[in-house]
Amino acid sequence: MRTQVVIRPPVRWLPALAIVMLLAGCAPAPRLFVNRQADMTLYKRVVVVPFTNLTGEPFATARIQRALTTELVIADRFQMIDPSTLLGELEKANVTPDPTGQIELGQLQAVAARLKATAIIRGTVTEYGIHRQGTDEYPVVAFDCEMVDVQTGIVIWRISLSESGKGRLPLIGGAGERTFSRVTQAACQRAVELLRAKVL
Repeated sequence: MRTQVVIRPPVRWLPALAIVMLLAGCAPAPRLFVNRQADMTLYKRVVVVPFTNLTGEPFATARIQRALTTELVIADRFQMIDPSTLLGELEKANVTPDPTGQIELGQLQAVAARLKATAIIRGTVTEYGIHRQGTDEYPVVAFDCEMVDVQTGIVIWRISLSESGKGRLPLIGGAGERTFSRVTQAACQRAVELLRAKVL
């Protein structure tokens, strides 16, 4: 009779394994488009422009844009143009966003060209709020972003994803702001990690 060997992880690993399994189960798979005809080596100097906001949270776009920019800086793939420099050029050009924060692509291309950028990263925040399921409350963050060629406006890549804090970061005693911060950071990390694996 064959003896069945069961390998059990050390007890001290169980909390970490549980967290990993929970993370994997809560996060929907991101969607990624890559323009295979684009030469990625051409895009060195990049500017992240203000995101469009389709949520009811006025600070959602600034938080996600800042977190995404941080992850791109950490990735060390592009020379990132300082956001304050971009805002200064937008003011000089009298470019103002619409009520959702969107700026017409042609205007962005003109400003980016003056900054000697080769690509623009822009996006839209589609969800930034609390979901309720029974007695549970958890944050959900969702956005899409794309990189476009400054000269042609052609999309180089586009990614769409969402991140949930369900089961991981309970809202207790006013911890919601920290919770949203962690979920936002996790979403941007996932986006840049996928881009590094497939594009960057």
